[in-house]
Amino acid sequence: MNNVLLQNLIQLIGSHTGLHIREQDKQALTNKVNARMLALKLSTPEQYYQLLDTNIHNGSTNETQCDREWKALTLLLTTGESYFFRDKGQIALLKDSLLPQIIEQKKRSHYQQNSSKLSLRIWSAGCSTGEEVYSIAILVKELIPDLHNWHILILGTDINLESVAKAKQGIYDSWSFRMVEPQIIQRYFKPYQQSWKVEKTICSMVKFQSGNLIKDHFPQPLIDIYSMDIIICRNVFIYFDTTSISIVLNKFYHTLNTAGYLMTGHAELHGQNLDKLQTKAFSESLVYQRKDLAVIETPTMPVQLLSNFSNRNKQQNSLINQREIKPLVSPTKKQIKPETTKTAANLTTAENLFHQGDYPLAIQEAEQIIKQHPVDFDAYYLLAQAWANLGEIEKAAFYCERAIEINSLSTFPYYLLAHIAEEKGDASKAKKLLRKIIYITPTSVDAYLEMGDIYQREGDMNKAKKMRTTAFELLNQLPGHFLVEPSKNTVSELTAQVNKLLQNHR
Repeated sequence: MNNVLLQNLIQLIGSHTGLHIREQDKQALTNKVNARMLALKLSTPEQYYQLLDTNIHNGSTNETQCDREWKALTLLLTTGESYFFRDKGQIALLKDSLLPQIIEQKKRSHYQQNSSKLSLRIWSAGCSTGEEVYSIAILVKELIPDLHNWHILILGTDINLESVAKAKQGIYDSWSFRMVEPQIIQRYFKPYQQSWKVEKTICSMVKFQSGNLIKDHFPQPLIDIYSMDIIICRNVFIYFDTTSISIVLNKFYHTLNTAGYLMTGHAELHGQNLDKLQTKAFSESLVYQRKDLAVIETPTMPVQLLSNFSNRNKQQNSLINQREIKPLVSPTKKQIKPETTKTAANLTTAENLFHQGDYPLAIQEAEQIIKQHPVDFDAYYLLAQAWANLGEIEKAAFYCERAIEINSLSTFPYYLLAHIAEEKGDASKAKKLLRKIIYITPTSVDAYLEMGDIYQREGDMNKAKKMRTTAFELLNQLPGHFLVEPSKNTVSELTAQVNKLLQNHR
């Protein structure tokens, strides 16, 4: 296949599916096209291109052949791998913060409106073989004991029809459970031949259907894609070009419920226009919330004027979206202790407000602590997280720097600064901060892994492999049950994940 035709084919695939064929993937694409030509008994690549590019058909047979071939090619291009409760950090964020906050909001709204049933709608866009969808359903089941009082929809869509068919079956072998606790398997899965089948109650909560994020129109009430409380689209945008990502983000915005959340893979939205979405920084991951008039952002003001926010924040408190967040907790963080009982009480109050998602009042309490004790690390770091969760990343960075001035050996502010740099698309600064973390704590596995991810996105696979190899070697020196900060994965979990990444380098 000549270069011109290959490039035309790549553009056609991108416009039809959103998939971005990288330079290093061109030979693999050529091999797949040759295999399809052989199966179809086509003699030239031009014939294959014409088949895919058929827009006006003379009869239903030709049209059906074109559609079938797009499905067949898509299967070859999107064969993916998934497993239950993938990415423990994001799963913990859903379980401990996002879902409880949304459920509580739904209950308050339900009692105020006196409606018949509560509703929760979640969409896994790019659900692969369904493990993610069932994982979310299990989280919801654990959090909502009275399911009979709710309308629950957990929707999974994928462009790969074979993946959707497998998801509907709900039958999985042991490899899909490599990150699952035994009690979860026993509670929500039944033995089926040599595999496991999802329990009926969980199956009743989910729905699967095929979907093309580029070609399909949504919101689309007829196929249940509308008013979503959460959209999860992880490890999908890494295959899309910038234009396709922008198109899908716009669709997601209109499909989200008021103040609904979008969760993507780590740093998949670098460089994207996020004007319609408010970035929320958690220790586990960044998420994105739909901006609406009902979700008022804190006005941008110089940091030195923060102490004047009190009255304004009280007025805005009922309008700012509330949610829980689990603050970073580590022996390396708690090194500056409050000097008085009163300050300790203030810090506890600030942290409780932070837990409840009342960031403006948490900020107010933390500022009172700093007035009494200008060198309180915990208060500055809490301010950094609170401002980050309000989308004010410049203020968050400012307070991270103040925390570092007090305790330069705590790695937590550096992690938050690195995530902020990644969100702003400044990979160079993010790597510099991660190197600082490694310098302070040479066994910082997460720092090595994040460096590896950045190098991979930059196309430097040799350095990515080097970072992951180092992380793997460090993990092998630690007990399997050891909890790795700040991702909060166990050593065993991370070892399996890193081993899989290293296998892909071979």
